[in-house]
Amino acid sequence: MPATMPSATTFIDSPSELAAFCNSISASPWIAVDTEFVRDKTYYPKFCLLQIANESQAACIDPLGIEDLQPVENLLFNRAITKVFHAARQDLEIFFHRFRSVPAPIFDTQLAAPLIGHPEQIGYASLVSTLLGVAVNKEHTRTDWTQRPLSAAQKEYAANDVIHLATLYPKIREQLDRLKRTSWLADDFAALENPRLYVNRPEDAWERIGGLDRLKPDQFALAVRLAAWRETTAQKNDLPRNWILRDDALLEIALRKPRSRDALQTLRGIELRAVQRYGDAMIALIQAPDDGGTLPPQPRRVQRRSAETEAILDAMSAVVRLRCIEHTINPSVVASRKDLEEVLESPANAKVMQGWRRNLAGSDIRAFLEGRALLRMSGDKLALTDRE
Repeated sequence: MPATMPSATTFIDSPSELAAFCNSISASPWIAVDTEFVRDKTYYPKFCLLQIANESQAACIDPLGIEDLQPVENLLFNRAITKVFHAARQDLEIFFHRFRSVPAPIFDTQLAAPLIGHPEQIGYASLVSTLLGVAVNKEHTRTDWTQRPLSAAQKEYAANDVIHLATLYPKIREQLDRLKRTSWLADDFAALENPRLYVNRPEDAWERIGGLDRLKPDQFALAVRLAAWRETTAQKNDLPRNWILRDDALLEIALRKPRSRDALQTLRGIELRAVQRYGDAMIALIQAPDDGGTLPPQPRRVQRRSAETEAILDAMSAVVRLRCIEHTINPSVVASRKDLEEVLESPANAKVMQGWRRNLAGSDIRAFLEGRALLRMSGDKLALTDRE
């Protein structure tokens, strides 16, 4: 796959231009995709610009100026075309809320980069600089993309993002293919296609709040109810959740359980605006009787690990390092110390037990923990061998 630079960029704000462009690239085996959006004053991201490129052309499409995006939808949901993103999750959230589905198949250059020797979660600018030798212009990072008309500089900035991505993809794919690691990413990419990833269920909103481990059971139950109410209210009014109630204020309410608006207003971190708008609703939640529903498991306080556990983690880390030496991959990309702790506490959810990491090291970690494999010296080197 030769690495080429798209030679033409178009700004599209009419239905006829959109249809013509989408038709012109509909036979491409892959397209690079990026979006610009704002969400600082809303719950849901506001879709402001869509950039698409292949190996020969690129376009910036204005979803604020074109009501019917059916040609784009046909392109994004054509399973014969691979959609290439960098850090795809936010872009895919945009499409999920606009089209009520997630494009597929997907290739995410941020997830792929560690398999060819780059750091985990490498930023787009760093990857472009490393692989293409190009410095990404960050002048318009904080642009308000809702404003029209866009300047020529803004359009160029947006177009370059997807043009560089279209140039990165063949290079990354070529290296993955040469190393025979392209298939390693199948599970990670498939996970991004799951619509449930982009649905914020109010009943799960408590999971985003820190400090719940220090609450008593009845306080935790109230915090769960408050978090669900806040999420529902934010979604209904399309407002940032912290505009409804900040996390620190939510925790304070759960701890103190004020029984009136006056008492609520005296709590630390509670804004007068929140009391005026939502005080009655919050007091009703506080005073509501226990409905007998099943509570989610409360986070536990972090306990200091024993010396024996630390030794086990050291040995698990050695297993990871051995496999990473064999495959020339940075061990931090495969499993951090925290990831290894999760193997001991909840192995089914541990990152190193998922996807390509499981194949690379996770299965060996499990074999070691179950006593089916041993760490031992082989000559002057450490080795993992089957138990005899």
